[in-house]
Amino acid sequence: MKKVVLVFLLGFLLFSCKKEPSQNGKQTGERIITNKTFILEGYIENFNPNKVYLNKIIENSIYPIDSSEVVDNTFKLSGIVEKPERFALTFENYAAITIFIIENKSFTISINSETINDPFIKGSELNSQLITYKEKSKEIFKQIDYLFPQFQKARLENDAPQLNKIRDEMKKIEMEHLNFSYKYIAQNKESYVAAMILRDQLKADTIDTLRIKEAYNILSIEVKTAPDAEIIASFLNLH
Repeated sequence: MKKVVLVFLLGFLLFSCKKEPSQNGKQTGERIITNKTFILEGYIENFNPNKVYLNKIIENSIYPIDSSEVVDNTFKLSGIVEKPERFALTFENYAAITIFIIENKSFTISINSETINDPFIKGSELNSQLITYKEKSKEIFKQIDYLFPQFQKARLENDAPQLNKIRDEMKKIEMEHLNFSYKYIAQNKESYVAAMILRDQLKADTIDTLRIKEAYNILSIEVKTAPDAEIIASFLNLH
């Protein structure tokens, strides 16, 4: 079903990592890389991977860039990101993936195998914002859950009028979520999360270029320097 769109949050970008931070920050082109780093402490529950991998995500593929041994159900990763971005954690011998944001600060992530797509993250305001957005998105898409049994029944009975009616209802739900997303972007234009959500709109079956451009234009100057926003700008030929 189209509720799979939830994986959006799951849309994806480039990773910038500097192994040795500058003492006072250094200029690279028009960007400044500061001496801030991220320190991620992770906790594993209800499954036992020996190693976790940090992956950058480009389009629909992931690429490991770092790893950590799991000792007593804990792991630790550190480094530098130029701007906050989404990354993926994968686990040795487990076909699972956890998406979250890395920003240059110390924070923790607790991952339970039963809710691996919804980790508990503490110490990262951006992840808190993204989680809030995802929870509201799920509430909207739950309406499709209620329609699904009706859809299955109508399909088995080859009831074309009922199928069309249900499809129309699904389209309304999708539009409700789309409007919610753009409203969120407008209300959080100074948050990197807004750029991430807008970036995901490029993955839609039908891309509303005009609406994306209008939303991009209201993003703050700082947010427009984020990788997500730069991908949008490149798509819109704004550079």
